Amino acid sequence: MAFSTDDTLWCEFLQVWPLERLRDMTLAQYTTAGDKDCFIYWLEFRLIDYGSIAGGSAFKFAIFSRKDTVAREGDTSLAYDDHYGWYRRFGSSPEEAFQAIRGHVVAVAEAARDGRLDEIDSSPLGAAYRWKIAFHYQPLQNPSIPCVYVRKPLLHFLGLPASDSTTPQSELYRSLAKLRLADESIFAFSERLWKDWVANTPFVVKLSEGAVKNGYLPVNLISAPFPETMYGGKTPDDIADTAHFRTDSGLEFDTDIRVSSPGSGRLRHRLGSYFKDIGAAAGDVITVTQDGNGTYLLSSKVATHAVGPVAPVATTSTATSAKDCAAERPPLNQILFGPPGTGKTYQAIEKALEILDPSFLFRLGDDEGDERRKTLKQRYDELAKEGLVQFVTFHQSFSYENFVEGLSASSDPDTRQIRYDVEDGVFKELCESARTRLVRRSDDAPLDLSGRRIWKLSLGDSNTEGHIYEEGMEKGLALMGFGNNADFSQCQSREDIQKVFAASGDPLSLGDYPITAINTFVRQMKKGDLVVVSEGNLKFRAIGEITGDYQLVARESDNYSQARTVRWLRAYKPALPYGALMENRFQQKTTYELHSGSINHDKLRALLKAENGAAGVDHPRVLIIDEINRGNVSRIFGELITLIEPSKRSGAAEALEVLLPYSKNPFSVPDNVYLIGTMNTADRSLAGLDIALRRRFDFVEMPPRPDKLTGIKVAEIDMSAVLETMNRRIEILLDRDHQLGHAYFMSLENSNDLSRLSSIFLKQIIPLLQEYFFEDWQRIAWVLNDHRKDKGFRFVEPATYSMDSLFGNTGDVLPEAKAWRLDEEAFKKPQSYLGILGDGKV
Repeated sequence: MAFSTDDTLWCEFLQVWPLERLRDMTLAQYTTAGDKDCFIYWLEFRLIDYGSIAGGSAFKFAIFSRKDTVAREGDTSLAYDDHYGWYRRFGSSPEEAFQAIRGHVVAVAEAARDGRLDEIDSSPLGAAYRWKIAFHYQPLQNPSIPCVYVRKPLLHFLGLPASDSTTPQSELYRSLAKLRLADESIFAFSERLWKDWVANTPFVVKLSEGAVKNGYLPVNLISAPFPETMYGGKTPDDIADTAHFRTDSGLEFDTDIRVSSPGSGRLRHRLGSYFKDIGAAAGDVITVTQDGNGTYLLSSKVATHAVGPVAPVATTSTATSAKDCAAERPPLNQILFGPPGTGKTYQAIEKALEILDPSFLFRLGDDEGDERRKTLKQRYDELAKEGLVQFVTFHQSFSYENFVEGLSASSDPDTRQIRYDVEDGVFKELCESARTRLVRRSDDAPLDLSGRRIWKLSLGDSNTEGHIYEEGMEKGLALMGFGNNADFSQCQSREDIQKVFAASGDPLSLGDYPITAINTFVRQMKKGDLVVVSEGNLKFRAIGEITGDYQLVARESDNYSQARTVRWLRAYKPALPYGALMENRFQQKTTYELHSGSINHDKLRALLKAENGAAGVDHPRVLIIDEINRGNVSRIFGELITLIEPSKRSGAAEALEVLLPYSKNPFSVPDNVYLIGTMNTADRSLAGLDIALRRRFDFVEMPPRPDKLTGIKVAEIDMSAVLETMNRRIEILLDRDHQLGHAYFMSLENSNDLSRLSSIFLKQIIPLLQEYFFEDWQRIAWVLNDHRKDKGFRFVEPATYSMDSLFGNTGDVLPEAKAWRLDEEAFKKPQSYLGILGDGKV
């Protein structure tokens, strides 16, 4: 990305578009297709050298003038008419939406002018767009916002994890301003910031079918590592400076970049011979790095997944290094689809480990024996206990309230009244935990919980008394507000506590909760016990170890004078969902003991482990959605169907957030949350799948794999050949979505006796064929080749009785029908299975 070295064009923009003009700006002045003087054209293209926001969807401007007049159908978040496209949340018509959008543009510009950057964070405009506006309307003589508008380069320069989606961008800019050199221009600083990120981030190109066919290596100039001196024109006469390139196949050449439009181009030198040498295909990845001599190195990696229902999933080669496994980021959203019994759920577990622990998967190797499966599942279970992966199955009753958030009724233990709380669903809970950063840790946290009691503690009201929590963290104290600043150090019983309350002017009954809370805090909590600090009923934000006896801390501003010294072992920001530690949500009480069955000790130990405690570590999260096509996807995802797109995730250039309907809180999807779905094509084909879902997921086909049965024989019956033959017949008689999976027969690897095979056919294969063919026994017989077998070896055969023997002479009243029955004896004979092959004769 190129950066300007002066403010000439910036000044020209402010002359054309002073802030005063924004207040009266018309929709046509804001966006008109082909008008190079409209507001958004200036920002996207004419000011591209002050940080680019070019490319991507025009919806980043909230409303845009359409070039085409083809009728388009909107959805719950997008709207179109003949002239404009816009976000519905801003209004039901272009005029209504623009009124709101213009107000937000003006608000951002005014906030930037006045230095109120924190107000810009809350603007509903897209992140990159609002900060681009802010850059150009900040004080020209004393700018503080660099012209880099996406989060990841900012986070990288500050040494923060790429997954950090909670630190406001305004705060990032304020921190960056302290790192700018005294004599460094905002443009030079922006370029230094950007190049630092590019140098440490491999440039990756995913090949399209057109790129492979034409020998093109497309280049996104926004993130490419090439200097702007290499940017040439469209014709050979417009060639720019060239650089030396070398491929991993040994090909060397010099070339520049052919720029086709702002923000995009390709290497002018075509790579047809290189693509042919490596057998390149659509979906393969080319990585561009630079050696110490300035030569650009091109290395290839074959795609390990297919986008759309095209190719079967490929396994990772043992020649691939663990570093390579980790470097190629898996797709954020993917669905494994195929007929029943093809190992989709098992493969989903492997995909999860590919994301969460690729080095473990690499060490495990490709051997597909039982021992590998057992080890794989064991590691998956460990990660599940740590809360890094969750598993859910969609069904017709599964709803938005289960997935995102909903109201949950409970009884208040104090008032005994029914209350309704907003409870996070499985996806929102996972997203919230993915945002969490460990902000405090102790390396020697106790893992032996024997003899320790664990207490829940509310350290101030999370909504109104945040300063109490902050003070407790800073000073190593657990504070309680009951007691009117009275001293309870001499109390030996509840009655003593009652007397102190009375002496302080607060007479209470012996059973009142304040007496219980003080008794717990002063008398029952002991040194070495652990405290879990809750945030409301559904989250927790710290874990500590009590290190001292009760003490009274004199205070004047509030009543939080009851104190215990605490060594804080872990503190999280934002707070973690209760499911990361608890079996059920926290009670409303200020403090009480967390007994086994309420708190999960395994999860607590996982949180306290030293290797899980490094601050700032980017921990991805995985949600496996089994049978994703069985649920009502539109109803379950709701407005989040848009937010799961990679380009709409928090931290992306076109990041979006929505206001959730129950909690009324803003919500976005972090870019380290991965969705892995499985889909049984016998239930519903891809053609019938929700289009909104189809275009937001990568699809990986999981076909039957007869080769996995190679070598498995039962009484000389080649199971690989049997499965392949039956599936060919099913594909012709029905379709490829209703084939039989190899997993049905994998158990024969360890128990290859005929009785086991007979049980599989009787209890699994035949019932499945009945379902596939709606009990059309004639076609079932064709699949099993029974029509060519000798009598006695046919699994299904016509019944021996006739219609006349059952109903008499009915004439034409009843149609001619054929009744069928299973010959269970045939399932016990190896000839019956051998007869599935060939002409049926054995």
